[in-house]
Amino acid sequence: MAESNGPTLAISLWTLTVIPLLFMILRIYSKTQHSKAFGLDDGLLALSWIFIFAYTTTLQISMHYGLGDRLENIEPEILPTTIQYMYIGEFFGFFAMPLGKTSFCVTLLRLTTVRWQRWILWFIMISFNTTMSLLAVLTWVQCRPVQKLWDSSVEGECWPYKLYMVTGLTIGAYSALADFALAICPWLIIRKVRMRQREKWGLIIAMSMGCLAGVCCVVKTAYIPGAATWVDFTYSTADMLIWALAESSITIIAASLPFLRLILKDMSSYSGSQSLKLSIRLPSQGDNATGIRSQQKPHKSHAVHPEDVRDDEASDRSILAETRGEFGKIMRSREVRIEYNDEEDHHRCAGRTATDMWTA
Repeated sequence: MAESNGPTLAISLWTLTVIPLLFMILRIYSKTQHSKAFGLDDGLLALSWIFIFAYTTTLQISMHYGLGDRLENIEPEILPTTIQYMYIGEFFGFFAMPLGKTSFCVTLLRLTTVRWQRWILWFIMISFNTTMSLLAVLTWVQCRPVQKLWDSSVEGECWPYKLYMVTGLTIGAYSALADFALAICPWLIIRKVRMRQREKWGLIIAMSMGCLAGVCCVVKTAYIPGAATWVDFTYSTADMLIWALAESSITIIAASLPFLRLILKDMSSYSGSQSLKLSIRLPSQGDNATGIRSQQKPHKSHAVHPEDVRDDEASDRSILAETRGEFGKIMRSREVRIEYNDEEDHHRCAGRTATDMWTA
């Protein structure tokens, strides 16, 4: 049996801290490319990550004093310090979770005008922030004096663990329910948006990845009943701490995934434009030395012209961010056949197509 869970705990916590940061950076980059300003949801998501960082940093300090090690291997005089920093870290975690969910709710509120959907989102935001704040307070007031929470040698008294366990189980169950509810909301909100089905379902799936946070919450909550019987508390609590952070980290990742689709579209568009330029410049069989065809035969090309509605990509962008330009309408693509006789006309046609695709 392993003598310490410390290395596993440290690697897991820092991995779950860095990965959501990378996704959040990509989200910010995407919004700087397609949006004029950041919103409240971005600020709340950043604040959630700051609490995640504080959670991991504080638990790292606790690991320095023995968190993750077997109880028998920790010096009795430093054990209170180990437990104290663990509780401080958990306190930061209590705020990282609701802030991430609140950020996602704010994003969804911007997408819907249906009253009952907005009421549900507001209820989730207010109730979840209230319950998590309550749990954070209960953690620190369950013992008098508070020092007895981490130092059993201090004279005082604490609430029965059963009371704290029931509270934790109730809030954990509600947290999982909120995660699953927020995973369903994008389907209810976006399903009626006029987009290509592939784009629509891709967006819905990306915005519904928060259901994984609900799974993490269920696993984390399942540890609570047995915590009172742990002989090696500092050793056995490592898994629960990891799952608790995973819930908050996945919430940030799920809130950032839809914006990554815009980056992928930009990369795809850039790759397509480069291929088009290459196909125009390279001479094919029958071309002369200058690359101009010697035989002037009509060829057919396709151009796309905007009508009164916006294309699917613009619809996608407007859902995820405040886009530059006026997007009051949906753009529909209309195919037009154009005949040209030389490469100069081909260049003119290609240039017009690229321009028309981005004008409303």
